[in-house]
Amino acid sequence: MTFVAERALPSRGGLAVATTRIAEQAAARGEEVHLVVVGKEAPPGGRQTSPHGELTVHTVGRLPEPDQTLAALVDHATDVARAAGSTLIHGVYASAAGFAATVVAGRLRRPSVVSLRGNDLDRGLYRRDEHGLVMHAITRATVLTGVSRALCETAAGLIDRPVWWVGNSVDAERFRPESKDNSLVASMGLGSDAVIGYSGELREKKGMRFLLPAFAALLRERPAHLLLLGGVRHEAQAAFDEFLRLAPEAAARVQVVGYQRSPKRLSRLLALCDLMVFPSLMEGMPNAVLEAMACARPVLATAVGGHLDLVEHGRTGALLPLDGLDLLPQAIAELLELPEREALGRAAREHVITHHHPAAESAAWAEVYERARAIGGPSAARVHALYPRAADSSDA
Repeated sequence: MTFVAERALPSRGGLAVATTRIAEQAAARGEEVHLVVVGKEAPPGGRQTSPHGELTVHTVGRLPEPDQTLAALVDHATDVARAAGSTLIHGVYASAAGFAATVVAGRLRRPSVVSLRGNDLDRGLYRRDEHGLVMHAITRATVLTGVSRALCETAAGLIDRPVWWVGNSVDAERFRPESKDNSLVASMGLGSDAVIGYSGELREKKGMRFLLPAFAALLRERPAHLLLLGGVRHEAQAAFDEFLRLAPEAAARVQVVGYQRSPKRLSRLLALCDLMVFPSLMEGMPNAVLEAMACARPVLATAVGGHLDLVEHGRTGALLPLDGLDLLPQAIAELLELPEREALGRAAREHVITHHHPAAESAAWAEVYERARAIGGPSAARVHALYPRAADSSDA
């Protein structure tokens, strides 16, 4: 089978992690997997092929214009899928990758799967340059999936067809509770004060403009530290720097820790945090929340997207409605004082072990692929209607 994606490891971000994980699961089940991505490893418009464990990764170099890059991605994925004899095309993320996957599937008369991941629908649906790509992908896919139930409901309402839910998973053996490392506490100057944690690249979508002022307000009531595990997204850096300038007392207690690839290292850092806070304005199903829960950290998150699939308020964490984000400082303070806070973390770990372990995710994808293959690709008549040139050339 052929995967089409905009990012995969070693690129940063949840989409890259999820794409690689899902492709590796397919390979582990015995599929011959070819992963076609856009990346820096190839020159602009050029192509490069390299092994990545059990996967074969085909990289196309990004071109100056997005439409040029998309055309190159489609052409490269078509050639890869045809040469490999792929019986299924999977586009991970509904805009560029999903569009490309459904075009390739139409050209080759293969079934396709398109996976909604969050931003593709939450934002791409409303962007002029992405809306057409998204709608093409979600209407033409043989099987459409969503990473959160909220995404599935939204998409199903748009196109009046089933959308299958397949959530993310976390390896709870790699992300696991660690004892607090006192030497790490000392080296970071945390002392005995409360430690608030955030994991992932902080930016506007992730609620940066609520988290930082909430921390500053909390400091007026009690000493605390804020650990930003994963750094700050480059487009949010100016706003972050402005906060540090305007709130020097808070700035002195904010520590930015760079992106962590090592689960062991990240687990040790998460163990320092008394509470993990995820005030996102919109979400798919963030790996960062799954990893924090697997490490038995208490979680406070907004009631959006995949947070609703992961956090049961009062049992596996706490949820705050979007219209209640002005109460974030009070919510953090209340959870820090909650005697049952550590019990929330333990229940969170049990929840992800039970419902979001990799074997369950892999089995769900196997079922999706079986369903798509059973339906089959578009008929010759439909291909002639949708992609006349592709059909004519294949019949020649």
